[in-house]
Amino acid sequence: MRRKQLPAGTKDRLFRRAEGVYQLEYKINELLRQRGFQRIETPIIEFAEVFEGSHNQEGFYRFFDNQGRLLTLRPDMTSPVGRVIASTKVELPLKLRYSGKVFRYHDEMKGLQNEFTQAGVEIIGFPSLKAEYEAILSADCVLSALNIPNYSIEIGHAGIFQQIVSELKLDGAQAEQLKIHFLNKSITDIADLVQQHPSSIDAFLKEIPKLFGDIESTVAKAKQLLPENHPILTDLAEIETLINFFSEELTSRLRVDLGMVGLMDYYTGIMFSSFSEGIPENFLSGGRYDYLFKRFDLAQTSSVGWAMNVDTLFDRLYQRPTGQDHEKILLYFEEDTAIHAGKWDQIGVELSLFSTYEQTLAYAKKWDYNAIWCIDKTGTKQEVNL
Repeated sequence: MRRKQLPAGTKDRLFRRAEGVYQLEYKINELLRQRGFQRIETPIIEFAEVFEGSHNQEGFYRFFDNQGRLLTLRPDMTSPVGRVIASTKVELPLKLRYSGKVFRYHDEMKGLQNEFTQAGVEIIGFPSLKAEYEAILSADCVLSALNIPNYSIEIGHAGIFQQIVSELKLDGAQAEQLKIHFLNKSITDIADLVQQHPSSIDAFLKEIPKLFGDIESTVAKAKQLLPENHPILTDLAEIETLINFFSEELTSRLRVDLGMVGLMDYYTGIMFSSFSEGIPENFLSGGRYDYLFKRFDLAQTSSVGWAMNVDTLFDRLYQRPTGQDHEKILLYFEEDTAIHAGKWDQIGVELSLFSTYEQTLAYAKKWDYNAIWCIDKTGTKQEVNL
């Protein structure tokens, strides 16, 4: 009997949490709207072909419609945006913003959420590094406005991992294993792989788990470990060029991680993630993905985007009430004074639907109302502060 149960990895939102996540999502959207990002919404259900070629497809929720066509609950928002661009042939360039539910299945034993709210941006059709600049700048603007404590933004490059896989001639399974080693920063496992696949970048590869932190010193060390004129040096130069765009104040929040790998497989250039106190994992990630639109039979299109897990932010940072932006007032009236209640019915004032004042008082205390307004037979208001 599961009629009173929820599928693993999902949860109901009630009262303060439902309101809190909604307000957080709204605030993120409003901040992005003010930066010129236009709103886009796509269906939760897509044809499975939209996500063909995506990494970790075993984590997708799939099912057949009544015509036998394979459908998928969207596991990310970027691929549907690509589908929209391809199907509508909307004129580029564009700066888009979105928010909505995404679904990714995790093993029940991991205790992870399979359904969560994601908000983010897509900057499409701008080929220069200015697009990465705006992406990181807009992410920083949102994090700052949300008062995220002591956050940092780590920058990496998808080309580094891709070049390593190419130079070591790794097959798909080996590349996936190396990606896990990079994510875990496993010195031992990477050293074993170097021994099995010797190359001109052995020294660099062995140090990958340690090549993160301060941008200037980390990039300088990486350059010393790489052979002259190696392609990865071009990726490092791109990171250095981008860093020079930012103010000294924002640069103080930037870090580098040369072992960064994208959770999604379509990144092609600069990547970035954000971390903060009280949040054990990155809650914002993004980067450049210039080849995604080829999946939809379009020419190569320069694109940069980022996505933020709104539920993670709320759960870690906003669980406790932080005060109200207005007073909560409950309006109590008897049936014979109802004719006067409309006079005091206004924004911020809620009608008490209880029969007695005692019930109204108990309810007001339970839900942290600031006052009760009682209406007498003359229509006069009497205030009871709580």
